[in-house]
Amino acid sequence: SLVQQSGVALSSITGTCVGLSGIAISSVADWVRNALTSRVSGPIELCGDELIALDAAFHGGRGILAIAGTGSHVVGRTQNGELVRTGGWGPVMSDQGAGSRIGLLALRAMFHAQDASEETSLLPAIHSAWGTQTIEDLIERGNSNPVVEFSKLAPLVAEAAAAGDTVARRVLQQSGEELADLVLLAVRKGTALESSASSASVALEPWTVAYTGSVIEKISLLREAMIATILQSDPAVEFLSQPADPPLGALWRAAHISAA
Repeated sequence: SLVQQSGVALSSITGTCVGLSGIAISSVADWVRNALTSRVSGPIELCGDELIALDAAFHGGRGILAIAGTGSHVVGRTQNGELVRTGGWGPVMSDQGAGSRIGLLALRAMFHAQDASEETSLLPAIHSAWGTQTIEDLIERGNSNPVVEFSKLAPLVAEAAAAGDTVARRVLQQSGEELADLVLLAVRKGTALESSASSASVALEPWTVAYTGSVIEKISLLREAMIATILQSDPAVEFLSQPADPPLGALWRAAHISAA
């Protein structure tokens, strides 16, 4: 348990922060708050998991964070503390650069390669992952209801790309570019907010971009494509070299509210 690992009694905790993806659901928030209130002392903060990741990178300061795991979205904070968000509309409408979209794009690219008589290792890899034998099996599986978990195909796309598969590399390049577009939109939103809040004579600092999530952390080709695309549009943008660690952001926020 946490108590055994840390050696810290729950009763001695003076501030708690929990980041959850489902925090907007009142029943979830109420359950978590009630469970914590009976176990810890001090104030309790519940927030979205994207906020603890943002604060892991910037400690309450200005910056943009790209999140890409099974799903994706981008969140940022201006110098005035205003939040900006792009993406995050779910696997059907959004999730650029995320595992779910990579899997879907890989299937589309693989079928296009079949039409174009282009060789790719994605076909046997997907067959192996899904336990299918024929193209017809793949079509049925890919169009099944409920929808299959396309995100499970992302690791094999990364493996194929690392081995030099051209089709897989195009998928990851496209995914990185799509995620970069979300980041650039967040940069523009943040810049517009800052420009409207300050005088025209004040020079705005370049934005710093951080990243977190299983896909963007593990798939370097996608991450590099995102960075290159952003720099082509805005060469002044800077990047943190290491991924943000969300639990550290929760600890920072907990210490902040504890000291307040």
